[in-house]
Amino acid sequence: MNNPQQPRLTPIEEWEDEATAMLDGVEYDTDLGLRMARDAIRVSNGELSDAEFHEKYHEAVLAEFGADERPTKPEGFDDD
Repeated sequence: MNNPQQPRLTPIEEWEDEATAMLDGVEYDTDLGLRMARDAIRVSNGELSDAEFHEKYHEAVLAEFGADERPTKPEGFDDD
């Protein structure tokens, strides 16, 4: 899964504080957004596949938004 030719993403220490501040006051679940952002970095680093990412957050995205229309849906994923 890891590609040695691709540089590893390492977020700056303050990224969660900055992201939390940016999301302050939005009507959506800030914690869900932060968890998804952390795992998006893991996907970029090859530590988590797109399919694993999609499946991990599918139910939470449905609960939060009423639909899961993310472009990460793996082929054959049963979301019923």
